[in-house]
Amino acid sequence: MQLKGLIGVLLIGAVCQFATSSPAAARSGPKSTAPPGQGNVLVGAASRSVLPLVEGSLDYLEAGFPGRDDPDDPGILIPAWDDGRVAVGNGDSVSYWVHDDLRATAVAIQDPRSQEIVVVVDSDLYMVFRVDADVMREKAASLLPPGLARKLRVIVTASHNHHGPDTAFDVNHHWYEHMSDQVVEAIVEAVSERRPARLRVAAGEHWFGMNDGTDPQVFDPNLNVMQAVDTRGETIATLVQWNLHPEATLGWSPPEDVIEDDCAALALVDCSARGRYFTADFPGILREDLKATYGGEALFLNGALGVLVGPGGADVWEVTPEHPLGNQLAAPAGAEAPGGGSNYTQRNFRRAVIIGEQLAAASMRLLESAVPVTEPRVSYRSKPFYTYLSNIGFRVLLVLDPATGWTNLGNTPPVLYTCPLNGPKTDATCEGDNFDAVIDDLVGPVRKGNHLQSAVDYVQIGPVGMMFLPGEIPGELTMGLPAGFRATPEDWYEEPPGRHAFGAEYTIPGYTRKRMADEYKWTIGLGSDQLGYFIPLSNFRVYCVGDILGGAGLCAALHGLGLIEFPDSIAGATCKLITEDPSKLLDYPSEIPGLPPGVVAQVIAGSCRYGQALDEADGHYEETNAAGWDLVADMMQVVGDITANHDPTEVNPDFPGWWQDNLPPGDLP
Repeated sequence: MQLKGLIGVLLIGAVCQFATSSPAAARSGPKSTAPPGQGNVLVGAASRSVLPLVEGSLDYLEAGFPGRDDPDDPGILIPAWDDGRVAVGNGDSVSYWVHDDLRATAVAIQDPRSQEIVVVVDSDLYMVFRVDADVMREKAASLLPPGLARKLRVIVTASHNHHGPDTAFDVNHHWYEHMSDQVVEAIVEAVSERRPARLRVAAGEHWFGMNDGTDPQVFDPNLNVMQAVDTRGETIATLVQWNLHPEATLGWSPPEDVIEDDCAALALVDCSARGRYFTADFPGILREDLKATYGGEALFLNGALGVLVGPGGADVWEVTPEHPLGNQLAAPAGAEAPGGGSNYTQRNFRRAVIIGEQLAAASMRLLESAVPVTEPRVSYRSKPFYTYLSNIGFRVLLVLDPATGWTNLGNTPPVLYTCPLNGPKTDATCEGDNFDAVIDDLVGPVRKGNHLQSAVDYVQIGPVGMMFLPGEIPGELTMGLPAGFRATPEDWYEEPPGRHAFGAEYTIPGYTRKRMADEYKWTIGLGSDQLGYFIPLSNFRVYCVGDILGGAGLCAALHGLGLIEFPDSIAGATCKLITEDPSKLLDYPSEIPGLPPGVVAQVIAGSCRYGQALDEADGHYEETNAAGWDLVADMMQVVGDITANHDPTEVNPDFPGWWQDNLPPGDLP
């Protein structure tokens, strides 16, 4: 999620001011052995492409996609889309190539003893905000018989694909409505095609392609699989849950000689395909392999991919009998890198293929020993919550344009709320802002509401618990801190000392899996919303605007005097304190020799209000893309409420926390 770049454009003037003051029939896959045991449920599945159209169709895909062995070809050239310019989610403002298909897949599961039909949707998209998913739910309900519509419980997820059409900051709203309709068609077909089936489930771990871009180095290797097989032995759907950013080619430019003819056809000068193509990344390869092996539909549900767990910097190699997975984190000597050579961090399309193939292979190995779900009782719970928007950038982006009815974030404008900064934040204490804006003295129009409403969704299917969490969650909030973290914290840090809260200073309010009593625990990120990165308050830093306000060196000077916590930033805990109780600013000295009167309080207050949107502290990019510093506490409170378990345990004694500088003593499974 990239908020800072767009906010920087919107706020640049303000900074200067601040300085001076119809569904097809479902297809069945080839027969496989039905799992033994009792316990039928009703399951249906369907999928649709969400790619933009050309001349009203997807016939352009008949040109064919590049082969898996081709590391460089960005795919089918599309000079223009029916809906006009379509931006790439974390790329360029214009897209020209399609490397592979992008899909939305729905699986509907109903326990005949329950009145609820739970539908889980995955999508090869950047993100889907809850308010946009609400529209999809309403559309689907309107197309189903009233009896079915009343039972419908739909959760829409996104893989956080960084090379799909932008669904956040530069949205083509006409395409978005088309995409929404495709999701709805998949939902309706999945519900309509429910048939008796049995479930089988397995859980394991998988590390290949993982790397953490931020200290502490903690990523969640849990790999979960579940498969629905009908009474004839035909696979309906296979679900996989794992934890990694789909960005194997992010920031990479395909070679110019590969796109030379396409550039000529486009008449582009200084032509580049960087960030201008669509691809599903490794989840697309996973889907292809699972469907080819089992038939039916395949869903990928992402998990703890913040902050920042992705393939960038990870060793990826051609896995062969001579060069096996081994510890999955370090390439064996002599292994071939994606596309050839020995650069195991090289970005190209082959890198995404290898990650997807190995994830599919690991999932299939787990399915070989999967156990039947004999008591597949299905339940759904959802608990909304309000959280403070400390990032004023969100309020800027969500100002409604009266001419279009749209905002600069997402597709459907959400209501924001004014809630008490202290005390309970409930439907009774929070008031909707009716989409109204107010004028901020420094940045101009901002939304009146300073809170938003999100939710945690919890689905249980027999022994399987699926916790849908509303954003990019770090591994320590799902898996817990590694067993040795308190004794030898240095084992999980690689960045310069002081850049992040270290050891005992790094605290979390518990972890999700500890609070779940299920035998199989799925923690799914971007699963009911996308509020950006979830950063524990102990490690939250807000950019200091003092150098803009009073000249270069002011922030460092205030830090040197012990008045702010870091040379370039204010602690999130301090900002929370003074925001909720501005009188705390009176505790700071008003007179400091050589500085204007009241400058300390002015710098701290200004930083806490504008710093997240303006820039990032050293090593703290994530705060610029976080809705607020209360996210972690608010979400974990709701997880505790929904499970009736508020266990505050931080360290997971069963989690060794392997990563590239702390390798296991032998091979990993």
